Amino acid sequence: MDQLQRQPRVGHVTLAFPGYYLGEEKAPAKHAEMLAYLQRLGLDVVPATDIVLDRASATRAGRELAAANVDCICANLATFVPDHYLVDLLAACDVPVFLWAIEREIDCLSLVGGMLINPTLYELGKRYQLYGADIGDTETGEKLMIFARACMARRSLAEMRVGYMGGNPDIMFSMAADEYGLKKTFGVSVIPLRDADYLARQAAVRQERAEADWAAIKVSVGKVQASDRDGIAASAGFIGVQSLARELGLDAISMNCWPHQKAKICLPIARLNDEGVGAGCEGDLHSTILMRLLYVMSGRAPINGDFLRMYLDANTIMFSHCGAGSFSMARNSSEIVLMESIETHDGLAVFFPADQPGTVTALNLMGSRAGYRLAAMVGEVAPTDMSYMGTPMRLRFSKPVKDILQGAVQCGAGHHWSLGYGDFSRELGLLCDWLGVQYRLLSSH
Repeated sequence: MDQLQRQPRVGHVTLAFPGYYLGEEKAPAKHAEMLAYLQRLGLDVVPATDIVLDRASATRAGRELAAANVDCICANLATFVPDHYLVDLLAACDVPVFLWAIEREIDCLSLVGGMLINPTLYELGKRYQLYGADIGDTETGEKLMIFARACMARRSLAEMRVGYMGGNPDIMFSMAADEYGLKKTFGVSVIPLRDADYLARQAAVRQERAEADWAAIKVSVGKVQASDRDGIAASAGFIGVQSLARELGLDAISMNCWPHQKAKICLPIARLNDEGVGAGCEGDLHSTILMRLLYVMSGRAPINGDFLRMYLDANTIMFSHCGAGSFSMARNSSEIVLMESIETHDGLAVFFPADQPGTVTALNLMGSRAGYRLAAMVGEVAPTDMSYMGTPMRLRFSKPVKDILQGAVQCGAGHHWSLGYGDFSRELGLLCDWLGVQYRLLSSH
């Protein structure tokens, strides 16, 4: 359970073809120059020890990068390079590869090598991109960053362990989950759990520990309008499910609160998301996966909300759920109110307007092994109020929101949306292309 934000881990390897006066003697300097550039981009760079000059050194470099568990490889073509070098490199480290043909001296023929390699990787079904530019080219650097973040997202999904507690609600047929489909398409491992697992952990928490935790929570928010009994129970629930997640190595956990738990688990879910453990309510396994993915990509806790209301005059959409928002999404902790559920009049829900300014990506995942669909929209956070008691976030778009709704209808999107700060639309589009997932950017004109 990795709760720390990380940058994409990129293997850095430079390749050249010796013996034909192509400029292979310049490869070490280009290797060092590219390494410095990649580090300035903020990537977690793992450089290969040696320049790849033949098939044997390609295999050694691949093994070295595989041992470093890289998300992808940036393969820098310093000269024309035989395609066998790339085949052997990827045989030892089978991750997506970004081919950067260094366009500097024309007689190095690096782009010629790139175009030689292109059909070979295509025929072998590898995930790759090819660009030709000099070191430091801004546009190519941006393309590399998108590629690397998509690779990080792919690895995050492939390694993700998600607890699935209580299944999906009996009033929400569309949220049925296909564990085989999730494993086959995304690599996600689903760990089945029972409500009894949560209740047993909650009951095992010492009373004095839960009381101390609740006392600390009360002074960290603006207002509490709930009983100490419910607050202590929520603290015990958080401590219990936190220990369960750590013991099972969970990156995320989906909890079905309908109908018996409802606001009794709102505070634990909010706090888990603040810790980086993706947590979703109402048994929405897909939303839970997206909550963890957005945390990995942004380094910030996301929030979950229903597609709740359109405001045509302001061209905004309100997303809100009934009260499980991460504390860190509030503009100020003094705005956070803890009170009983507006739906069940018990438990303890989290209320505040989620209106920190910035760009937000909203995601909805639907489908099964027959085919998955990821709908996305990117908007700017607009000021909101508490006309709906929950954790409302309003997003403003340049595209008419009525058209966004119709786009959502046409691609079969659902009512639960996961929202995280940052624009990851291009990374997600690339990821979906690799995974064979239908992708629709609803906010695009």
